[in-house]
Amino acid sequence: MKKIVLLLAGFFFSLNVFAQEGPASDSQAESSAVEAESSSENASSDSLGSALPSDSDSDSEIDALSGAAPSTAGEKSGEKESLGGVSEVPAKKRPKTPDPEKITELDNTDPEGKEKNAEVLKFGLEEDISDLLDKMLQKKDVRFVNEAYDLFQETKSVSIREKILNFFKQIEDPCLEDYAVTILNDPYDEKTSTVNACFSYIQAMKTKAALPATMTLLESDNEEYFTGALETIGKIGGSREAVFITEYLEREDLTVAQRQSLVRVLGQLHAVETYDKLVEYAEDEDENAFVRMYSAEAIGEMQKSGGDEILARLFESDNPNLRQYVIKGIAHYKNEEAKKVLIQALKDSHYKVRQEAVSAIKENDVKEADEYLIYRAKNDPVQAVKNDCIDTLASLNTEKGNEFLMQQITDKKIPDGPKARVAKALLEAGRGISEIAELTMETVKDDRRKQLRYALGKEIAKYSNPAFADVTLEFLKNKDTSTIGTGLDMWAKGRYSNCEAEVNTLADKADLNAKNKNQLAIKAARLLGRDLEKQTEEKDKEREAKEAEKKAKEDAKKAAIKKALSPMKAEPKNEPKPEQKEEPKSEAKEPETKDPKSGIGDAK
Repeated sequence: MKKIVLLLAGFFFSLNVFAQEGPASDSQAESSAVEAESSSENASSDSLGSALPSDSDSDSEIDALSGAAPSTAGEKSGEKESLGGVSEVPAKKRPKTPDPEKITELDNTDPEGKEKNAEVLKFGLEEDISDLLDKMLQKKDVRFVNEAYDLFQETKSVSIREKILNFFKQIEDPCLEDYAVTILNDPYDEKTSTVNACFSYIQAMKTKAALPATMTLLESDNEEYFTGALETIGKIGGSREAVFITEYLEREDLTVAQRQSLVRVLGQLHAVETYDKLVEYAEDEDENAFVRMYSAEAIGEMQKSGGDEILARLFESDNPNLRQYVIKGIAHYKNEEAKKVLIQALKDSHYKVRQEAVSAIKENDVKEADEYLIYRAKNDPVQAVKNDCIDTLASLNTEKGNEFLMQQITDKKIPDGPKARVAKALLEAGRGISEIAELTMETVKDDRRKQLRYALGKEIAKYSNPAFADVTLEFLKNKDTSTIGTGLDMWAKGRYSNCEAEVNTLADKADLNAKNKNQLAIKAARLLGRDLEKQTEEKDKEREAKEAEKKAKEDAKKAAIKKALSPMKAEPKNEPKPEQKEEPKSEAKEPETKDPKSGIGDAK
């Protein structure tokens, strides 16, 4: 082919010469052709450049012959441009300074942790640290972020490091971005759990710097990292990544799990280029069920015109899981068509569909659904659905909904079961405060309603409101230890002045060295910020003084008893001894005895 092109070039060159100089002899023409061929061969790279084709690239030959612009190297090989690379590692940084109000609240409600937690993080055993991190995560305890950060840098325990990474993810602190990006740049010697924890952290922090490393792991087709990388791109990627991932839909070597993750991510990235393909997946009854479900959700996330109508048709499916994800998708539309489907879903035979609809109604503030929610709150066979309906009614704040909720609190004919849940929902919405305080006061006076008392007290302990001051005092005066303990939690949150005397009286009993420790008294003392060590020393001195006094009394008593039981000893007197009378001597002689042998008598 190359020779043909060169000959054609020589031919056109000869014609050009002939046109300019007139006809030439055969020898001249042949010479000119040879010279043109030789000249073309020697100067091909300069005169034609990259437009000249190679033997192995027919597409480029067409471009050269047609005069089209030359293609890039990536287009020649049929490969797409890589978006991967090594991510630039963010600079190291310390944790964010915690909110002082949050710290004060934690110190008030958990004074013991204030004293001990920093020491446990620095000196504790691995299992103790692990338990503490779980508690810190549960409470979002930000008092010890610097100690946790320092421990992260020092520890050799993978599990502790992963827990600390998860802790900072939950409190949304980007102080470990440098570590997470470093791991994703080279994850191959790390445990899979650590890499996944880094993916999760990057997603939560929206760390754009991790994109090149994440794309590299995705392009590597390593199944171990595929899902994590894909989900991360769904959270931090943009239009370029969306276009790149779109091409994966055409691949036939993806596993079912990978295809499921792919369609979800395409929805998150709003990759509208794949909309038609996702509709095809969702409507194909022979397609994998999860691929159909996630496709339906992705259609809704793209919010393309007409998508709500497609999802409304899909809601007629016999598959309850597909219907559930149709609700997830159509919830992204705020029009009347979507509202109708959501309300219709409240009557679905499958509880998961009903739950999803309740959640979507709350998210979209569909006030028109209040009567349906009231009915479900009263009659749904699944308690979880009832609870969700109560929460949503409190959030919607409609007249009919509020009337129903307040009735649950004030009507004495209604059993205690639903009252605690309704109170929880109303407190979160900031309504029904006085009614809830009155109901709680009733339970303090009736030990048959202890369970409701505990539940209400636990919820009240989350809020500081003067309306709860009196009921808190009644909790503290109660004889039931669990009630007193809850009362201390309520006071710790509100610090009501009318309760201080009662709390101090209880705290006075705190003694760390007592044989039977009063844990409630110790808790009260800690809440008041007392120096328990000093108070215990004073208690020890009092105890020693009492013991000494007791011993002295016992010794005196023993001495008195001993004296009473001892025999009395008479003392000698200086009196003259009585005279003894001499007996008169008898003049009679004793009879003589004779020696039988000698016959001689022997006087005795």
